[in-house]
Amino acid sequence: MSTITRMPRTQVLVVMAVLIVIAELFANDIIGGGGADVGGWIGLSLFGIAVMALLVLVGVPRIPAGSRRTWILGFGVAAVILCAVFWSALPFAVAAAAFVAAAPGEEHPGETGPAPSSAGVILAALATVAAFILCIVG
Repeated sequence: MSTITRMPRTQVLVVMAVLIVIAELFANDIIGGGGADVGGWIGLSLFGIAVMALLVLVGVPRIPAGSRRTWILGFGVAAVILCAVFWSALPFAVAAAAFVAAAPGEEHPGETGPAPSSAGVILAALATVAAFILCIVG
């Protein structure tokens, strides 16, 4: 788990963007035949990536250090809830925010130490896996 929170912010963005695009391939029947919806695949992928970039690049840096733990847990819980409600792109975006916010030294670059909230990161990771599986299963 510490590997996820130690990845650079840009690497988290790229990995989660790739996951969103691949998950949307399955969710919109691009892979596996059926009624392929290319417009929905592109639209939902771009929407998820835009929300993720907004959360990671704008939202996370503005979180005060004193409430960082609460925010990480909130992102993890939100990812799980979004997985049940809208399992397509948003759980990945919110989970990425949890991963980046949990990075030690997020508030002070160069700082090292333990991740502030393991529960939020675990929930975000579980939501990511569940959302990906739900996109594949349909």
